[in-house]
Amino acid sequence: MTAIPIPLQALAIRDKKVYVFGTPQLPVSPVRIYLDVEGCPDEGYDYLVGLIIVEGDKEQRFSFWADDRDQEDWTFQQFLATVTNYADFLVFAYGGYERAFVRRMQKRAERKTVADRVLKSMVNVNALIYAHVYFPTCSNGLKDVGASLGCLWTDPNASGIQSIVWRMRWEATHDEHWKQQLLTYNMEDCVALRRVTEFLYSISATSESAQEPRTATESKPRVARVEEIDRLGSVNRRGKIQFFHPDYEYINNCAHFDYQRQRVYVRTSRMLKKNRKKPRRYRNRKLRVSQRVQIVSKKCPSCGGMELIHWERGKKVSGYSTKRKKAFDLVFTSGGIKRRVIECRTSIHECLQCGKIFIPDRYQGLAKHFHGLMSWAMYEHVAHRIGCPMVKEMFQDFFGLAVCHQEITKFKSIMARYYRPGYKKLLDKIMSGQVLHVDETEMKLRTGKGYVWVFATAEDVVYLYRPNREGDFLLELLKDFRGVLVSDFYTAYDSLNCPQQKCLIHLMRDMNQELLDNPFDEELQSITGPFGTLLRAIVGTIDQHGLRRRFLGKHELGVAKFFQALTAQSFRSEAAEALRARLIKYQEKLFTFLRYDMVPWNNNNAENAIRRFAYYREDTPGRLKEAGLRDYLALLSFCHTCRYKSVSFLKFLLSRKQDVDTFCQGRRRKRRRPAIEIYPKGVVRPDFAGANRGNTEPNTTGE
Repeated sequence: MTAIPIPLQALAIRDKKVYVFGTPQLPVSPVRIYLDVEGCPDEGYDYLVGLIIVEGDKEQRFSFWADDRDQEDWTFQQFLATVTNYADFLVFAYGGYERAFVRRMQKRAERKTVADRVLKSMVNVNALIYAHVYFPTCSNGLKDVGASLGCLWTDPNASGIQSIVWRMRWEATHDEHWKQQLLTYNMEDCVALRRVTEFLYSISATSESAQEPRTATESKPRVARVEEIDRLGSVNRRGKIQFFHPDYEYINNCAHFDYQRQRVYVRTSRMLKKNRKKPRRYRNRKLRVSQRVQIVSKKCPSCGGMELIHWERGKKVSGYSTKRKKAFDLVFTSGGIKRRVIECRTSIHECLQCGKIFIPDRYQGLAKHFHGLMSWAMYEHVAHRIGCPMVKEMFQDFFGLAVCHQEITKFKSIMARYYRPGYKKLLDKIMSGQVLHVDETEMKLRTGKGYVWVFATAEDVVYLYRPNREGDFLLELLKDFRGVLVSDFYTAYDSLNCPQQKCLIHLMRDMNQELLDNPFDEELQSITGPFGTLLRAIVGTIDQHGLRRRFLGKHELGVAKFFQALTAQSFRSEAAEALRARLIKYQEKLFTFLRYDMVPWNNNNAENAIRRFAYYREDTPGRLKEAGLRDYLALLSFCHTCRYKSVSFLKFLLSRKQDVDTFCQGRRRKRRRPAIEIYPKGVVRPDFAGANRGNTEPNTTGE
């Protein structure tokens, strides 16, 4: 019995449908052989080989029976002789028992090349079902899946355990009845295997299998694609609905919540009519000014002359009049946060030498929102994962400021550009360290998808965006890295030329899942048990002495003995053999931490950073663009670096420092707040009536 994902399986049982995820890829051959083997696990040999060979419309059935262990080789030779009559064939089996049988018999068979050919042509049907198909059954066992497709067994209690009982009774009495019972049971398993395999071929050949008619002689469940679940009956539909009649579309638009509140309920409810919010385009104009600044230029930008005339307020010169703007900031004190409104004024300037009439450039490049306000907005957005529309409401409710969410989105770009030098410095620092944790995860964008990579140490974190999961860029990025790389078992890391430590938590969880899937596999337990004992002793030493080589070195002998014993073993169980091969493959990368100081045995630093990003990913599925994601990842790198260093991310932003290490060192003195903040010369100033356009990072020097 194989464990299967609960949500889709429960949905399949509830709807009595077969849900298909993706498309099962089955190889094609003119001859299909359906194989089922019965054996005695306690005695370690197999006594019955059943075959159904299908070639076009022709079907042949074979059963090879062994009275005792001495005849097992004869049954296998008969099986090979029957199969090799065909030049091109595929052997289908349900699970890994049959493959283990062929592999075990191959070691003592005379025709090893023929057995190797059979192994290469074998197809595990159960593996295809596990990856792609969800039947309306409680398990993926052959009996349950076959029964859902209309297969029947002569004995209703037929099972693998029952076959062992029948074999024991036959060995005790040699009664022909029990032998016939086993032959029938074995052949009915082959029939069920054929029915399941042909069903998989049918759903892989067409995407409209759900519309195929069901005949009275065949019990076939309805088939639906997982991608079509919303279309097939989900009530949680999003997006614009296409209506057949225009009248229906009009009625639907009149049923919207906002429409009814603003156009219908206000006609009958005095309270709603009184409290209805009317659109106000210039809310910030009525805010009380906290500080006034006069901007005056001392020389002409054209000729450099110092003789200038400043026109008084109210007078007009060549279409110009006296100018004034408002800028907004937040002031942080030990007792709270308060709003600051700065009114900047300037007058029309006229040069007496060249006659040029101009307005000072410092006034033209004035920032509308100062660094403190943008820092608070990005702190809420990055550290607390609050969306830009919600931050907009918080500005209005907390400070009475009208800041549109497009401006808040622009804050992210401005702040990311300002901290870009510190971001690059942080990445260089991580790459020059002694230990590096790395992990990656997928991100769905507005168009397509990308991958976010995390590089972390015990104190620093950097997030990188890549358009795909290919690890070729790691060769260039880590070409000078000489420390220990801690990662999971993704194959892209195997080509890196540096010491590596594979995450043992990943390995332990995979082992645990295999044990849950194969609870009666004693060979698998013979590997996982000693491994758990060895790792527990090592973890106990780490808890007592930390990650120090001089204390961990005593376990290297135990590790060597474990792998020496594992290399000398061979297993019949497919799960045990696969785990053995995996452990031997990564033998030199599983216990690297025993030979170094301060190298952890797990990848928790990177996984924790990935988890923090995953929370944000769940809130923004398919809504981000690549540029916006890159800006967010730059700020998120500083946020979690501050978290790893146990310092405040908000205070780091308010300090205006671009390096977290510099912020953490020395006294954190309050920096004198500039009277105004301006944009660099040549940058298009923001549109004060709406969202900032063309902004760059603010000039933090000010005046």
